[in-house]
Amino acid sequence: VSSPGVKRVVRIPEDLERLQDRNLYVKYITEITDTVPSSELDGIFRLISFDTEARSCTWGLADVRVNREKAGKGRPLNKKQKEWRLITPVDSLQLVRFYSEI
Repeated sequence: VSSPGVKRVVRIPEDLERLQDRNLYVKYITEITDTVPSSELDGIFRLISFDTEARSCTWGLADVRVNREKAGKGRPLNKKQKEWRLITPVDSLQLVRFYSEI
């Protein structure tokens, strides 16, 4: 049994500002360049900042088990992972929803 609203899809960009520092599942499209076609990626991130004028979001890795396991079982996020940032235009976001480890 999940909590009400945990699987709820977040409205973009209306709900983004109030969700800073929350763990979110994000599915987004990378930008198209001359040499690399666009691709759909996803991950568990936390929203660091949301710029309404530039319509862009800055994301950091969420401190959840899925992300920690990439460094090795039982290890916390290292400094490089904690400082890693992803900047995406709001228009590239396909799906954003709450993420719960339960």
